[in-house]
Amino acid sequence: MRFYLIDRIRKLDVGKSAEGVKCWTLSEEYFSEHFPSFPVVPGVLLTESMAQTLGFLLERSHNAQFNTGEGKENGVFAILSIIQKAKFKGFVRPGDQTIIHASVKSLDTVSGVGKVAMTVDGKKRAEAELMFSLLPHEAAGESLEDLKAHRDRFHRMIYSPGDIKGA
Repeated sequence: MRFYLIDRIRKLDVGKSAEGVKCWTLSEEYFSEHFPSFPVVPGVLLTESMAQTLGFLLERSHNAQFNTGEGKENGVFAILSIIQKAKFKGFVRPGDQTIIHASVKSLDTVSGVGKVAMTVDGKKRAEAELMFSLLPHEAAGESLEDLKAHRDRFHRMIYSPGDIKGA
C-alpha cells in the first residue's frame, strides 16, 4: 500500500465496528491537480480511506473469531474485492477532518462485508458497502514476511490499543 489514508483508529469493537480519522492537508500532492483552483479529495481516495478502515476491522475481527488455537494465528490480509452502493454527498477539501465509521455486516473464513460512512463536521460526505476477500497469510507465498512487516508497521501507526475502547 502506497497511500496511508487513515491517521488513527480511535474506536474499535472487534467483530462489530471501528471509527477512524483522516485529516486532509493541502500539502498532499494530488490537490495541485485535482483541481488547481478548487482542491477536492478524489472520490477514489475517499473510497480507499474507507476501505482501509473497514479492512483493519475485518482483519482484527477475523483473527479474533477464527483463531485456530493457542500459539496459532490464523491471520489474513483483507483485499478489497467489491464496492457496492457507493455514494458521494459533498466535497472533502483541504483542512477537513473526516471521521470514518465502519461496521461488520458479515464475516466468514474467506470473506467479509461491511458498511462504511465518512463524515465531516457531522455531515455525511461518502458511504459504501464494501466486500473483501480474506487472504490467509500462508497464501501470500515468498513475500509473506515483507507483507506482514509492512501491514504491521501501518497498523502500529494508526492503532494504539491503550488509547481506545475495545482494544
